[in-house]
Amino acid sequence: MKTIDNSNLACPQPVINTKKAIEQGLPVISIVDNEIAKENVLKLCNKMGVEAKVDIKSSKFEIFISGVRGIVDHKVSDLEGVYLITSKVMGKGDDKLGEALMKAFIYTLSQREQAPRKIMLLNSGVFLAAENSQVISQLEEMKGKGTDITSCGTCLDFYQLEDKLAVGSVTNMYDIVENLATEKVITI
Repeated sequence: MKTIDNSNLACPQPVINTKKAIEQGLPVISIVDNEIAKENVLKLCNKMGVEAKVDIKSSKFEIFISGVRGIVDHKVSDLEGVYLITSKVMGKGDDKLGEALMKAFIYTLSQREQAPRKIMLLNSGVFLAAENSQVISQLEEMKGKGTDITSCGTCLDFYQLEDKLAVGSVTNMYDIVENLATEKVITI
């Protein structure tokens, strides 16, 4: 039995660590220290079709994960299509929170078994692929899995980042429009 302690880890790390442990074999005990992490791990278990029971010990949740409930196949064969990321922050509201959410999103996307086919960065989204970005290593990881990462040339020029692109290549509006017209697009 494998035990993983996810205490003091920010979202989505407890879920990713638990998923990796489940994939290596059951049973698994996943320890989390907050209600949100507990609920997220339970959602993962439900999605993966495995049994999960929760015990509370010393203000932590110990989630015992065992046998398969039945075949549940929610897995998409691959992340077909294009991720269109139009901002360096995720959502509207506080930019600090938005930056943290975007960092968590890119990290989680990089941890998926099948990488996306393409990531197109527009407007302030180009900062994600520029020098000093906190997500460069995750973008490089996805590029290594075959993801085509492109940044809008006009946007790089506008933000004076044309010489600071650290991962991927420069694209143009024609390529962007063609992808939007012919691909399944997930806009972030």
